[in-house]
Amino acid sequence: MKRIILTLFAFSLLFTGCEDIADNSPAMQGEINDVFFKAININGQPNADGTFTIQGENQDEKLTFVLSGVNPGAYLLGPDEPNTAGYEDANGTIFTTAEEGEGRLVIENHCESCGEISGRFNFVAIKPGVDTIYMQKGYFYQVPYLFGEVDDGLSDGFMNATINGEAMQTEELSANETGGQIVLNGFFEHKNITIKVPVNAESGSYSIGTPGFSASVTLNNMVEVAETGTITVNFINTDLRRGKVFFQFNTTTNEVTNGDTEFDY
Repeated sequence: MKRIILTLFAFSLLFTGCEDIADNSPAMQGEINDVFFKAININGQPNADGTFTIQGENQDEKLTFVLSGVNPGAYLLGPDEPNTAGYEDANGTIFTTAEEGEGRLVIENHCESCGEISGRFNFVAIKPGVDTIYMQKGYFYQVPYLFGEVDDGLSDGFMNATINGEAMQTEELSANETGGQIVLNGFFEHKNITIKVPVNAESGSYSIGTPGFSASVTLNNMVEVAETGTITVNFINTDLRRGKVFFQFNTTTNEVTNGDTEFDY
């Protein structure tokens, strides 16, 4: 009965109209449990086993599809199908159709010469024993699938911050566990922010100078250590080796505000 209900839900939503079709290219969006989702970074890649991965993510969420092909048509999603959908929320919880759940993705347009696909999707994804998410009104437009590189779960994450009034987004983030600390290094062109937190830190706000918590910023090859500020641990999951941290601090001559980072270490 559960499978029948899921099937009816997923398939009845497939051709529900999308009122907020994105104008930009590429695009990926939809509604997750009636909450609007829109990807900021969208990419795709061919895989060694002949499948294709397309992925859309923003600072908090990630949506990933693995498809058996990219030709126009319907691709069923589910544990007994060669195609899967997965959603990762802000806490690092992953809901997937691979073990339970189901749905459908339809590729409506395929530009073979430019390596782009467009279409729609709806699915029900489950984290067994935790919860179920319902994705509806899903839409993707001109998503490249040949030359991109998607997040395979091994990348270290992202870091954003405002340095002396200038907003920055990392070009690269490294996260490593060293001596009981997680050391985060975010690189912004010729700038670098370093954040250190204890690997066993509990959720909460900590002042700079609290044992195990420190920060620094490097500008023009000059390192300045934080003198005041706060590091807020949203979560650190030592089983998944993943965390999310917010920060703001001041050095002798620099101010870093609006800092946030999500990382795998």
